[in-house]
Amino acid sequence: MTLLEVSAWRKLPAWRTVRSCYATVRQNLGQLVRISWLWFLVMVPVYAATHWLVSNVWALPGIQTMPRWVHVIVVVLPLVVELPFLASIAVAWHRLVLRHEHVSAPAYLRLDTSVWLYVLCSLGFLAVTIGLVLCALPLVGHELLFFPVVTALIVLSLAVTVFILPRLSLVLPAIALGERLFLWDAWLATRGNTLRLALATCLCMLPALFLIMMLPLLSFLLSMPSWDWTDLEAWTKPIGPNLIDQILDSIGYAVFDSLAYAVFTILAVTLLSLTYRFFVVPGDDEGAARPA
Repeated sequence: MTLLEVSAWRKLPAWRTVRSCYATVRQNLGQLVRISWLWFLVMVPVYAATHWLVSNVWALPGIQTMPRWVHVIVVVLPLVVELPFLASIAVAWHRLVLRHEHVSAPAYLRLDTSVWLYVLCSLGFLAVTIGLVLCALPLVGHELLFFPVVTALIVLSLAVTVFILPRLSLVLPAIALGERLFLWDAWLATRGNTLRLALATCLCMLPALFLIMMLPLLSFLLSMPSWDWTDLEAWTKPIGPNLIDQILDSIGYAVFDSLAYAVFTILAVTLLSLTYRFFVVPGDDEGAARPA
């Protein structure tokens, strides 16, 4: 199958695609549990160990003077550890949405060529977005440059995540199906749909991210000093840790947060499946607007 066979300039029905995305997940919750429960059991101790390791590394007395590559490893390690876990679930989910391949076995644990190719491709996308932010590490210690540069790089990373990756990521469902799709082909197939894909991506991911970030946001608000803007001294006084901070620092919350992120990621995987069906599958007029 090649994208040359597909008619160009198809316009993605963004709102219907989003509704279809949520409907697909809701209608297949039983399959999601069957696909993921064994992986969750495997990853709970892995997440706990990773959290303990990263926390202890940051607590080392000389961590700030260590080489930058040590900082990079500490930041990226949790993300890399969970990629095979997420990729295995994603491959099964893509095949469910696009080919109606249900997992009939009571447990699912898949690590074949498709999963590892999926991991490598995802790692490449991750390197682009995270790598932009990590570029600011050499500026640690330069207060006048660090924060403006970090802010600019974060904005650039978000722009890449919202406007570029949704188009290139069509290669991921193709990998899951064992089909060939190059990055350039994915880019050409989705031309004229950058804003539609960005809108659909935001509507599918922002509610999930808000739920995940609710406790950290609440902790930030509780840690704010007095809202009396004229009391400048209040902004410099240290504020003791509250109960929410203690929860956020616990291993239990780290495990819960990681598993919750994995569950919510299924919305992005579903959206990719639906957009792949719309842009790549010849003759499919409904495409992304039809629930799977």
